[in-house]
Amino acid sequence: METPDLAYQVLPWYQFQARAWHEGVFPLWDPHQWSGQPVIGQMQPGGAFPLNWPLFLAPLKNGHLRRDYLHYHFVVMHLLAALFMYAFCRRLESSRYASILAGCAFSFGGYLGTTAWPQMLNGALWIPLVFLFLHRAVDRGWSRRGVSSAALCGATIGVSLLSGHHQAPMFTALALTGVFAWFIAIRRGERRRLPALFGIVVLFAVLTGALQWLPAWEYGSQAYRWVTAERPVRMQDSVPYYAHHNYGIFPLSLLGTVIPKAHLTTDPFLGFVALSFAVFAVAVGWSRATVRLYAALALAALAYAAGHYSLFHGWIYTLAPFIDKARSPGHAIFVFQFAAFALAAQGLDLFLGSQDAAWERWRSRIAKGLVSIGLFSWGLLFWLYLNLKFQTEPGDQVILASVVAMLLAGLVTGYHQGLVSPRATRVSVLLLMLFELSTTSHFFLSHRDDPKRALYLRKLTESSGWTGFLKAQQKQTPEPFRFDVASQDQLPANLGDWEGLESTRGYLVSVSDKLYDFVGWDWGRATLVLNTVYVVAKEPARSQQVEVYADPATGWKVFRNPDAFPRAWVVGRVRAARDAAEAAALFRSPEFDPRRETFLIAGAAPVPKIEPCAGESKVEITGRGIHRLAARSVTPCPAMLVFAEPHFPGWEASVDGQPAELHAPLGALRGVVVPAGEHSIEMAYRPYSVYLGAALTALGLLACAALAVASAAGEKSRAASASR
Repeated sequence: METPDLAYQVLPWYQFQARAWHEGVFPLWDPHQWSGQPVIGQMQPGGAFPLNWPLFLAPLKNGHLRRDYLHYHFVVMHLLAALFMYAFCRRLESSRYASILAGCAFSFGGYLGTTAWPQMLNGALWIPLVFLFLHRAVDRGWSRRGVSSAALCGATIGVSLLSGHHQAPMFTALALTGVFAWFIAIRRGERRRLPALFGIVVLFAVLTGALQWLPAWEYGSQAYRWVTAERPVRMQDSVPYYAHHNYGIFPLSLLGTVIPKAHLTTDPFLGFVALSFAVFAVAVGWSRATVRLYAALALAALAYAAGHYSLFHGWIYTLAPFIDKARSPGHAIFVFQFAAFALAAQGLDLFLGSQDAAWERWRSRIAKGLVSIGLFSWGLLFWLYLNLKFQTEPGDQVILASVVAMLLAGLVTGYHQGLVSPRATRVSVLLLMLFELSTTSHFFLSHRDDPKRALYLRKLTESSGWTGFLKAQQKQTPEPFRFDVASQDQLPANLGDWEGLESTRGYLVSVSDKLYDFVGWDWGRATLVLNTVYVVAKEPARSQQVEVYADPATGWKVFRNPDAFPRAWVVGRVRAARDAAEAAALFRSPEFDPRRETFLIAGAAPVPKIEPCAGESKVEITGRGIHRLAARSVTPCPAMLVFAEPHFPGWEASVDGQPAELHAPLGALRGVVVPAGEHSIEMAYRPYSVYLGAALTALGLLACAALAVASAAGEKSRAASASR
């Protein structure tokens, strides 16, 4: 968790969801970040991933997630990845021993072993299960078992999508499509059945992943996403190709397949043990269809992961729909590693199995290559030492890798000369591989008490002084308020989610576009309209601000904006703006007073006719929750109530229990027209995309279960008939 993204963004997301679950609410709306944003629509909070739910339900400590439960969850995900890889290799008829090694390598090394983001990890760990069901479907063809396996294959991709990020499922689906095309090409007699099975895979992937992709589609079409381009993009916009440039596997990083930490972006590490047996499988087992298939898949995935250095990546970016959204092609390296570890398992079985004299040449070449690399590394480092250019890093990584290479060379040679028994060889290879994989963990895992590396989680507790002050104000006053941090660079953590406070901004990868456009018209004025009562800063930014708290430990102060708008107010006039440009000009105009009038940007709905009148009008918030808001208004004539809450699909309004039209005053907020007199207003967040997505996901899972039961019944019936 000691990375900026995890400590500042992911952990607060999890904290907010855990708090909501403990309050008996399945969180669909997060009121604590950017004045309020959808949860599942953003994807990355991981709210739709069922394996996150036990973590959210785990006991809290002082109202916060316990780190030990986060660690347990991290371990469980890796164990699942190891088990899935083991099961996949067994499906390819690898031995138990070789499958165990492949499972360890896939889970504890490579991409999964060095990826901190849970949404990335949770999406990538399913690829062995996807390909396991693929092989079952292809082998059984158009039968009950084949159709059931195809459905499970698609459902597993859908579950991968629920994890919280789209990249790993997209790369898995891309690899699966290529392998299906491979089978269609080589199995000419099944060119009708195999596409039909692929159609079932697609259908169940769409159904099972609907709980995630439907809300994400809705949110993405109305949000900005930051992709390191000149400006943010919407879902309907292509991610510029140059935005992919810095996120591929640079050719220099290929050295990192065997040298720990020798990479610039994503870690391509395989290690000498896995790579040597994968090479052996290709060299002596090329006659096996699975060896040819996964060698081709490994090379194709590596070519794609190279990003803009590879013409292959450019083709895929141009031709494959939506693949431009996966702006980090380097993350596809997990497909390469998955295929390489599958090859390593087969190579290990060939190496330890019945011997063929023709293989001796390749055993000798691999052993000599390993020794040569080891001796060259030691010689080069000795030369650097003599020339006073010796450094512990990366020198230590090179030495460790070369030691592994020479030990493996000795083990290979000793086994084939009969100097090392088969059992001792198996144990030694396992231990050597685990040791080699562990050489990368030093860079990935940091000790909580290490003062040089434990830097980011502290930001969540260092601000306890002023966050405690704001929480006290939250309890003392019935009026809701938001806070803002003047310096996002110095206080980047999502402390709103972490502490349960509503903030005007936050550390997010995407924001609803109407709200972002609104604050961009005039940031100072917009923040006041958004009910930003408090600002955390070292010095006041406006003369009107009043200091109300100073934290002596950190130097941060809390300033109050006395002219901040309340959470809801009454306006007696509504204008129409032709477009966003006219709306921005009107909002910036000194003559425009948002407390007395508002405007709607021209659209399908007509502008309500409201005229100001004499008499006192007021509105007060009477109830609030994650998904609801209640208010009471008193007006002498028809008026519009403006709420400093983001307008977004899924929010519904009612006046005195009757449905009411929800307007978007100022282009981004929520507004309701009320008749004269006293009225009660309620708003509720009921996102149709989430409810429909949940229903489709449930349908997909139930259909998978039904097909699996029917398949098992058919197998049992055939077995009974055969026994008779």
